[in-house]
Amino acid sequence: MTIRNKNNPIHAKYAVAAMVLFASTASIADSIKVAFIGDQGVRGQSQEVLSLIANEGTDLLLIQGDLGYDDNTANTWNQRLDEALGADFPVIVAIGNHENFEWPQYQHLINNRINRIDDLTCSGNTGVKAKCSFGNIDVVHIAPGIYEVPGVNADDNYAEFISSSFSNNDNQWKICSWHKPHRALQTSDRQGPDDWDIYDSCLDAGAMVALAHSHAYSRTFLLSDYPTQRIVHRGQDMVLQPGQSFAFVSGLGGRDAVAQELSADHFAAVYTATQGAKAGALFCTFESTTADCYFKAVDGAVPDQFTLSRSNNNTSPPPARAETVVSNNNRINANVPAAPSGGYVFSRSDKDEYRWITQHIDGVLGSTWISQSCADSLGGPSASGDWNELLNQAPGFDTVQNPCIDAVPSVSPSPNSEQSEGFAFSRTDTNEFRWIETNSAGVLGSTWIDEDCAQRMGGVQRSGDWISLMALAPGFDTIANPCL
Repeated sequence: MTIRNKNNPIHAKYAVAAMVLFASTASIADSIKVAFIGDQGVRGQSQEVLSLIANEGTDLLLIQGDLGYDDNTANTWNQRLDEALGADFPVIVAIGNHENFEWPQYQHLINNRINRIDDLTCSGNTGVKAKCSFGNIDVVHIAPGIYEVPGVNADDNYAEFISSSFSNNDNQWKICSWHKPHRALQTSDRQGPDDWDIYDSCLDAGAMVALAHSHAYSRTFLLSDYPTQRIVHRGQDMVLQPGQSFAFVSGLGGRDAVAQELSADHFAAVYTATQGAKAGALFCTFESTTADCYFKAVDGAVPDQFTLSRSNNNTSPPPARAETVVSNNNRINANVPAAPSGGYVFSRSDKDEYRWITQHIDGVLGSTWISQSCADSLGGPSASGDWNELLNQAPGFDTVQNPCIDAVPSVSPSPNSEQSEGFAFSRTDTNEFRWIETNSAGVLGSTWIDEDCAQRMGGVQRSGDWISLMALAPGFDTIANPCL
């Protein structure tokens, strides 16, 4: 835990008066909670978002641009930060296009804040082309596509800067941060840089990409290629490592939300004015090798949750396993009993989850989520372990078929439904309702609906957590809201 002189006495992480005497010897905690916002402003719901950030027990704030929007707002923006979080609260900022009015004053205030915080170290051109480190987190922020601000180069070898900044720091979480997303990675049809090289540099480092500009929230699945948006897997557990990354837009920092204009299969979550979005922030608590993340709105809604883990490149790889794939239907493993259909059931010890492990078409062992009843029907668990052991046994995450689902389940409409097909789904891991029906590709898809819409469509007929939702309807946000 780090002890700082906080202006906000109720901040839970720092308001332990008895420990202030030992501030000089304190060090950053292994667990660091980071809030991500963008498109902030000094009016609207911006102050509610800052209050939310304080109340969530945040340690570090990352702002992906568009701070005050208007002339003569820099000092007001900084004052609002002080009031909500404290003058010594660590904030890392990437420049946005609306800093065209008084960027030098913003940069001066940001630098002063950085200089007051011993635990936050930054080098480079603050907000434009710089690297910052805070505990076990490295952040590289750049300014691709920012041509509106005098003195800022919209194309300044940013990809090379990312690569060099992330070299030789394998023990750190890596975050790329800038304002304008590529059009393919946002739900609004807004202008953004077409350069994929910057994304490739983040991908090569296994770095997550934090964006804004679009006044909405969206997140991709885990990707292995940004230009083609090649999906590694569709689960909520994502492994960050060289060659695997994801991008998100957290642009609900205070300005009015905009409607969804674009959709794509690679979006894992979408929360816009079309879904009734309110202002809010993405929060991630970074432990040593894992992180829990969720987006929370000022009204308490949590439209997205996911977990991260990162490979520790400094640890020796696991020894080669004594196993051989002898055919498409048989797998020899001295430690795992034989199971139906050439696979076996794996029970996770770090959470209540079962996975089916079998050979993927490319010859690599893969896994997929299964229900407990499915696990029981397949003879029960033959192996168990945590997340790392799962990946050790079956590196192909979500690459095989669920053995208990032979086809897309039929959809029986409710007699009170306003449509001829589909049903309402209630998530048990967050306060959210989804409408499920067959999309144009013939796959079950879902879309966000509010509680009133769920009642109008005949009430909730199925419920479950995020994994259950994705197993039932893998086409996330691929259908239209039936109540709009």
